[in-house]
Amino acid sequence: MAGCRAVEQGTPSAVVDTFEPMLAPTPEGGGPTPPTEPGVEDTNRRRRRVWFALTIAVALLTLGTLAAAFVQVPYFLLAPGSVRSTEGLIAIEGAPTFETTGQVDFTTVSVKKATALQALIGWLDPTVDVVEEDKVLGGQTQDENRERNLQEMADSKQIATAVALEALGYDVGEQGSGALIVNVAADVPAADVLQRGDAVVAAEGQPIQLSSDLVAVIATKRPGDDVVLRIQRTPELAEDVSVRLVARPDDPNRAMLGVSLETFGLRYEFPFTVTIDSGSVGGPSAGLAFTLGIMDVLTPDSLTGGVRVATTGTIDSSGNVGPVGGVQQKTVAVRRAGATMFLVPPGEYEEALRYAGDMRVETVETLDDALRALSSIGGGSGAVERAAPPGG
Repeated sequence: MAGCRAVEQGTPSAVVDTFEPMLAPTPEGGGPTPPTEPGVEDTNRRRRRVWFALTIAVALLTLGTLAAAFVQVPYFLLAPGSVRSTEGLIAIEGAPTFETTGQVDFTTVSVKKATALQALIGWLDPTVDVVEEDKVLGGQTQDENRERNLQEMADSKQIATAVALEALGYDVGEQGSGALIVNVAADVPAADVLQRGDAVVAAEGQPIQLSSDLVAVIATKRPGDDVVLRIQRTPELAEDVSVRLVARPDDPNRAMLGVSLETFGLRYEFPFTVTIDSGSVGGPSAGLAFTLGIMDVLTPDSLTGGVRVATTGTIDSSGNVGPVGGVQQKTVAVRRAGATMFLVPPGEYEEALRYAGDMRVETVETLDDALRALSSIGGGSGAVERAAPPGG
């Protein structure tokens, strides 16, 4: 009977594994059987797997790129903006105007909410700043920030008009509702009593309409004196406070509050109508440019000496020029536009130089500084002095 074992009689038993796999016949000539080539089906299967993996990878990459391109992140892009002539935006009724050669440009910075992809590209671009959202909006919504910037532009145009007309010898009337506290020094007694946003409507019993009215009252006092101010903090709340005056750093015999002032509710009375079409541009940084542009339109000779001059900087009612920021992007835009000279406020000169190339950069603290710089190219103060006086 056949079984799993075969035992040879008369000898010790030997075990034979009848389930051992059968070996393929040895090919003629001996040696192991060579491996067979993969079949067509195996090759196609491998190709399908590779293509499937590539398709998945491409799809994931595409989805990631689309998400990066459209999903916004909490950053803004500050990039070079526009460079526009002011003269063509200025319309004057009631006074003679003149054709201009050359031009005064105002500069802007493009401010845009960033997507993830744009932020990445912006970090790699030396002409673009990627700025955190809070630093741009300051806790406001985008709509609130936009409204604030448009109001700053409207105020800037009014101040620029007043400064330009006064520089040309026109009489400009001013009205206001008090002296607005803009900043308070930390190391003066006023810091314990006054705060930013307070409107001083009376001092020592005298009504205060303009910031200059309060300055005039302080000028009658000495360091160490107390001055009684009536403060309007809200339309419904007004209170009298007493503030100790301190000596001015440049003159120990003259008193000061130690605050920065503006006229609250400032309104001007112009001898004729000046309109500036600033479009959708917001912010106060075109103040100096609009001042010079108005003067150029009202002056027979070219204020720029017939060349293209760009500027950035605010202007206050005393003709002082202040910084705004974004000078890196503005300098790049101005250089690309082909301007001959770029006027910038103090503190922004060194940065402007880094991006100016061969373009001439001048730092100006006041309108008079700007006119002196323009005089060096055949315009400026000389053009103003040669202009006919108002009514002449």
